[in-house]
Amino acid sequence: MFRFAIVFLAAASLAFADERSQRLALRLAEEAAAFGRVAPRVVGRESLEQRAQKPPGRFRIRVGKAATQPAEPEWQTRKIDSEYGFTTFASDGSLHELHQVTAVDGKAVKNGGPEALARIILASDDSRKRELLKQFEEHGLIGAVTDFGPLILLFAPGNIVRYEFTFRNVGTLRGVPVEVFGYKQIDGPNALTFIDKESNETKALEIRGEIWVRGDTYVPVRITLASESGALRQEAIVDYAMSRFGAVLPAATSHRELRNGKLAAENNFIYSDFRRFGASADIVFETGDSPR
Repeated sequence: MFRFAIVFLAAASLAFADERSQRLALRLAEEAAAFGRVAPRVVGRESLEQRAQKPPGRFRIRVGKAATQPAEPEWQTRKIDSEYGFTTFASDGSLHELHQVTAVDGKAVKNGGPEALARIILASDDSRKRELLKQFEEHGLIGAVTDFGPLILLFAPGNIVRYEFTFRNVGTLRGVPVEVFGYKQIDGPNALTFIDKESNETKALEIRGEIWVRGDTYVPVRITLASESGALRQEAIVDYAMSRFGAVLPAATSHRELRNGKLAAENNFIYSDFRRFGASADIVFETGDSPR
């Protein structure tokens, strides 16, 4: 019944789309729904490597020729390893990433392990979840980015009618034949929320990008996005792979932030070792293959 409801909703809104785009929308909605069911019951590992410009200091003394030229930006590199999962916040009902840091630049950070993260995921109180988000941002990161892993939920059954899909070409990704589609948002509220810490503004941005699917099954293997607001541009690539748990899960994310056309920050995430747990008080993990 649930599968039929997804197909009916997507088909009704795409009656005039080409055959490839219809097939894409139907499969994409199904996979987004499966992700929404599976993701809140898995915990994996995340490795983040960030390279970002340091904010300019209030005072910087320069003399001679250097004083007449624009200052070169200073760059900072950080590597953060975390236990990684997804949870729903009671305040908005949306699925978000959670990160429980295990190491910073190779130095271990004490925590309660994946069982502790699973309990926080299951908790109805948002306070501990928000505390984890704050801790993640405070580990020396500049302009930390989150919530790219659940990007596929843009195309959940209730949202997919807000997007227009266009077939672009065929190709390969890691040796697998793929078909590539463009998408753009045509209705509804802007999908991407960005907090600009330089201006202390929250911006809701329209997005566009590409969806790469396997040529044989139309299972999504890559989703990209791009958005712009004035001098600010955000770009991201999220790679997905099918898990043993019946849904695609993120395998890698690459994000870039550009200001006035120049790179300001890049974040590269790798995800692995996803394990599923139950909803009981005693957390027991079911092992499974990591996305490949």
